[in-house]
Amino acid sequence: METSPYKIYSASAGSGKTYTLAKEYLKIILSSATAKSYRQILAITFTNKAVNEMKQRILDNLYAFSKVDEENKPSDLFLDVAKELNVSTEELQKRAKQVHKSILHNYAFFDISTIDKFTHRLIRTFAKDLKIPQNFEVVLDIELLLSEAVERLLAKAGTDKLLTSTLLEFTFEKIDDDKSWDISFDLNKVGKMLFNENNIEHLKSFKTKSITNFLELKKTLSSTIKNLEDAAIQKAKTVDVLIQTEGIDVADFPRQTLPNHFKKIVEGEFSLLKLYKNKLGENLEQGKIFKATVKNAPDHIAPMLLEIYNSVKNTIYQRAMYKNVYANLVPLTVLNEIQKEINAICKERDQLTLASFNAIISKEIKNQPAPFIYERLGEKYRHYFVDEFQDTSELQWQNLIPLIGNALESLDDYGKKGSLLLVGDAKQAIYRWRGGKAEQFIKLTNKEELPYVLEPKTTELPRNYRSYSEIINFNNNFFTITSNLLNNTAYADLYVSGNKQEINTKTGGLVTLSFIPNEKEEQDNDLYCESVLETITALTSEKNTIIKIFAF
Repeated sequence: METSPYKIYSASAGSGKTYTLAKEYLKIILSSATAKSYRQILAITFTNKAVNEMKQRILDNLYAFSKVDEENKPSDLFLDVAKELNVSTEELQKRAKQVHKSILHNYAFFDISTIDKFTHRLIRTFAKDLKIPQNFEVVLDIELLLSEAVERLLAKAGTDKLLTSTLLEFTFEKIDDDKSWDISFDLNKVGKMLFNENNIEHLKSFKTKSITNFLELKKTLSSTIKNLEDAAIQKAKTVDVLIQTEGIDVADFPRQTLPNHFKKIVEGEFSLLKLYKNKLGENLEQGKIFKATVKNAPDHIAPMLLEIYNSVKNTIYQRAMYKNVYANLVPLTVLNEIQKEINAICKERDQLTLASFNAIISKEIKNQPAPFIYERLGEKYRHYFVDEFQDTSELQWQNLIPLIGNALESLDDYGKKGSLLLVGDAKQAIYRWRGGKAEQFIKLTNKEELPYVLEPKTTELPRNYRSYSEIINFNNNFFTITSNLLNNTAYADLYVSGNKQEINTKTGGLVTLSFIPNEKEEQDNDLYCESVLETITALTSEKNTIIKIFAF
């Protein structure tokens, strides 16, 4: 059986991803007379539901394979596996029966798992080395933990002078901005950064900073903002001087937009929305600064006005950036304090957050030799399957690379290399909020990143077996057209090449777009449900209509 040990399948919706995964898995466990190959496989997917479905599919197929005879005709999957393994029907039936029995008798070694569960097992194996409790509990409700940490922090107000001063100042700032004085919402919001893998590298620099350091930064920012405001005002005043020097009447400007623009700045207006929500900049670039009725207009000052306009705009945008940093500085100031409270709570209760797993492995375990990790796990995996790879976080992937590399780049006792199968679809990435990076999958499929000596064999699953022709054609056309709106060429190419799905034998189908006007966002879900129900009711009321509804 000639096959590449490193495969990547780009699988769009309905393209037979599950069938392909099952076939590749079955090929490995049925490739030899031994019934224990499954013990060397680690299959990783994203949800418990997907884990259960994959396990069930493998067992169901093994059982069906074992029952093939003259009465029970072989399935397409059976024939595909037999052909690719180059074995007879009788031999494959025999092997399937043995493997099925072995898995049922040794179910704990049937390792299809979520990536979180695998990292949990890895950390528990190294618990003693990491000086964490052997029987630690995993915290799943992050919001409850964070809320308790913030409450503990606020309870310290009045006892810690520096912290109290900082929190009071932030409270007064919110009141001055006509916002609620309750800062717990803001602290809970910024605290969520601690659980997002995308922020780990950025937050590392905060760990050594104290409240005093942030207060010093606040003074520096305040001074910088004041200097930028003064600079913008001084530049804006030069426009009035220029207008008077040239003897221009302000009424010569259309609606007096230009002189009023700089007058607002001189009077202390720095709001981007109020200053730059017009076409003044565009008109200055085109030299359209005076009314058409003005005779002998001094057009020679247009370049000077444009230069001043751009210079002031650049200064005000810089000021807005520093002001935004300043406005978020207090929550960031106490970020370390929130982290301390979270750590204290977890230590008291022998708990670990799910979000901390990958960081712990990256820091403490990843650099251990792969054989040592295998020894501690009590397993030695030679074959890896990673499903929904587009939702795998950067840390999760980096933590897996050494283990997978050991399998791909070494030989077992029989002189065979291990294997890796990645399956995903960058267009279906929805977990960026928890560290998922679709760019990883794109770079691997484009061979921009090569983490191993071996290059991958990349395959696009071309046909959509699930949907009807109208749905497939609509998706192909819609995403191909809208790809022109994407600035990133890699994404644009992905949406063009990834939306050329072939249709199947199911012809017809229906696509409708409904636009629901609504002023209150909180009512959206109810309105969507009502609209969908109306469509279903209308379609089902038609005679001789059979509808199959898929929820995506």
